[in-house]
Amino acid sequence: MKTLDTLENDPSRYAPCRRLTLTAPLGWLKSGWQDFRRAPWHSLVYGVIFAAIGWLLVYFSWTNESYLLLGLFISVLIIGPALAFGLYDTSRQLELNHKPSFSHERRKAFHEMGHELMLSLILSMVFLVMLLLTSTVTDLVAPGPTFVAAAVPMADTTFFYVALIFAGLLYCANAFALPMILDQDADAATAITTSLNAVWRNKSVMALWALLILALTAVGFATALIGFVFIVPVLGYATWHAYRETIITS
Repeated sequence: MKTLDTLENDPSRYAPCRRLTLTAPLGWLKSGWQDFRRAPWHSLVYGVIFAAIGWLLVYFSWTNESYLLLGLFISVLIIGPALAFGLYDTSRQLELNHKPSFSHERRKAFHEMGHELMLSLILSMVFLVMLLLTSTVTDLVAPGPTFVAAAVPMADTTFFYVALIFAGLLYCANAFALPMILDQDADAATAITTSLNAVWRNKSVMALWALLILALTAVGFATALIGFVFIVPVLGYATWHAYRETIITS
């Protein structure tokens, strides 16, 4: 029987990973900021696009257009990877001392479109399962108007924990998946299992990285999403450096 350590080095399953120190995420952010400074206007274009998408999501949330919000969210799951590809490819070009080019990033994104769409499809299916599961659980907890007053807090708590579990699963599956697809032309399944393995073997470090992402996201919302113009590119570049430091590809 294969042990976990054996499986870690089995290239037919997933790429192996390095053990990280707890200070690694701070280094990723520092490298991400350095990339932003090396290509400021290039970075701001991506930041503005992400901020605009965020404003649309907030708008549809406030207007209670749930079907439009759901459609936009699923579209983000499909379009988002292509935009993230641009950020990862920018860092990759800077790494090679090349001047970042939108045309190069577009060609790379289209070249990997099949793997991107498969990854987006998997994430979309997980998201839809989460919606169905939380809806079912909420109905079981608060089945009718007679019990609504007493059951609403319990239903909200249940929804929160179910959503938290699925969000954690999506984070683990996607932490290194897209950068690996870009760098290694990996298929979605290999990229996801590689990401899950790397997160599992660096649980404390990746938990800190998740908290830093949440903290920066909170700053973005606190600034009426304007902060995302700067935060998203830096996080995108930092994610590329996280992948480079964590995943062993040669």
